[in-house]
Amino acid sequence: RRALRNFGTLSITNVIPDPDQPRTEFSEEEIEQLAQSIREQGQLHPIRVRWSDTHGKWVIISGERRYRATKQAGLETIECRFHDGELTKTEVLEQQLIENLLRSDLRPLEEAKAFQQLIDLNGWTGKELSAAIHVTQSRITRALSLLKLPADIQAQVESGDLAPSVAYELSKLPDDAQRREALALSQAGGMTRDEVSSAVRQQKPRKRGASR
Repeated sequence: RRALRNFGTLSITNVIPDPDQPRTEFSEEEIEQLAQSIREQGQLHPIRVRWSDTHGKWVIISGERRYRATKQAGLETIECRFHDGELTKTEVLEQQLIENLLRSDLRPLEEAKAFQQLIDLNGWTGKELSAAIHVTQSRITRALSLLKLPADIQAQVESGDLAPSVAYELSKLPDDAQRREALALSQAGGMTRDEVSSAVRQQKPRKRGASR
């Protein structure tokens, strides 16, 4: 560590990714592009790390993509910014989530699971989460709706075969059978999100007392 004690260089073997990092998928092509840039120009921005007594290593708070690229570039050391104080699990997750949201790096289900994890950790409502991480409540509601879907439909969202906006409309249906039926109809007919939304409204049971 240097005179400016919050910055320094570590052996890359002394740094590990956070096992609770909300982002789990990384593009190999993007990592290789960044690795090539690091080979040519060096590491331009430090990663943020915190010490973990549990692991006996420095754990990444933010910058896992740069860490992966630095390893791929074949470097033995990595530039770091050290966080000396204690961070709660909530604080770490909030910082990681905010960084990933700002970079649009999270896949739809990764984002949804991170939102749900923060809600569970803190006993928050969607409104309280919205205020804490400065994300619109409607975005949180739409993201969390994906977790209501069965695993096979979630897999289509994860693979990119099903748009999150369409999946959100499907989540409004009361059960998985109706969701799968609506999805099959939408895929067979090449329906738009608005058309799926209209079909969902027709399938949803009317509330008691609703006008006919």
